[in-house]
Amino acid sequence: MVFELIRDSMREGDFIGYVTAGNAVLHHQNIYSDYLNTWPPFFSVFSVLLAIGDHLSSFFIRFIWLFGSIISMYYIVKKSVEMIFKKPLVYMRGDNGIIIQDLLIIIPLLIILRFIMDNLANVQINIFILLCALLCITFFIKKKFVWVGFLLGLIISLKVYPLFFLFYFLYKREFKPVIWTILFLLLFNSICILVFGFEQAAQYYQHWISDVAPHSYLANHKNQSIFGALLRLFTSEDAGHNLFVNILNVKPYIIKGITYVVIIVASILPAFLFRKKLKETSNLNAILEYSLIFTAIPLLSPVSWKAYFIFLWIPYLLLYAILFRVNTQLKKTTLNLLKYLFVLSVILNVCSTAGIVGSHFSCLMEAYSAITFGTILLLCIQLFVVIRIEKFDLGTILFETPPNKK
Repeated sequence: MVFELIRDSMREGDFIGYVTAGNAVLHHQNIYSDYLNTWPPFFSVFSVLLAIGDHLSSFFIRFIWLFGSIISMYYIVKKSVEMIFKKPLVYMRGDNGIIIQDLLIIIPLLIILRFIMDNLANVQINIFILLCALLCITFFIKKKFVWVGFLLGLIISLKVYPLFFLFYFLYKREFKPVIWTILFLLLFNSICILVFGFEQAAQYYQHWISDVAPHSYLANHKNQSIFGALLRLFTSEDAGHNLFVNILNVKPYIIKGITYVVIIVASILPAFLFRKKLKETSNLNAILEYSLIFTAIPLLSPVSWKAYFIFLWIPYLLLYAILFRVNTQLKKTTLNLLKYLFVLSVILNVCSTAGIVGSHFSCLMEAYSAITFGTILLLCIQLFVVIRIEKFDLGTILFETPPNKK
């Protein structure tokens, strides 16, 4: 990590887009004159601080940013363990908690290591977004709805894709966090009016809504969302590097419509399972619901670069514990099938990296949507666990070695 911290501090990565957006604000230029800026207007205002830091020292601002990413990842692990297992993260055996060296933590961390490295190598913001999203759930469990609204309003204003948490709260009829989130959304985005003036800010938002966002549906293999997968499979769009993997040649706008239909149909089952208002916000049923949202975010966002799949940390941690580290009353054949599907998900998500299969085969696997299908498998396993929740006892997680399965 120290090596990556120093090496990546000398890279431009996507951070150069953040700096360019901030410089456009500082120099009173059109923030969307640079093709790299596909973010909402508030992101450009936020990036002013990064642009100023880059002006003072390009290396230093990236070093601080990446060091913050590593610290954030530590707190993501810590808060996840506390939320799921109701035990603190500890550093010595014998203490009352989950030891940090336990395979329960190490294995899921190794699984998502490629996405951690992707965020570091490209100097991206997604680890910070994940930490804020996790804190939103933590504050929701503690009924600190003002903090939920503040953090959720902030990250939606920056990157939009955490919007699915707002939809979730709305569907669950949790109106307090919804109201606070809307209030902070209005507050954060009103800053753009103070910076640009009402007329210019309105033009930027109109341009982003009408021109930038609708053109964000990309077939490039780096986009591992459901939208990207269907575009690659059913249109003649180039997946990048002259890779054409389509089995049909349908117009892209038709595929966009079909994608919405697929998502709506696929959401019927989870919508039915989660139709009831939460009575307890911290039990296993509730944690599984949150985990499904973390899984769905990179799948359902129109553009999900590989670094977005850092959000899979929560489902991988939870499912590894449920399938490999707790007592269950499931039949051995059923449990083994779930384990095989879990391992297949890991293979599709991890083994598609260039560090394992090489650059060409990595691009080819991603053109065939390896990460997308690996994440869909993860989603299906979670839905099965939700349906058969009574068969799992998360209270047995404190076994130091995996217990015998019935």
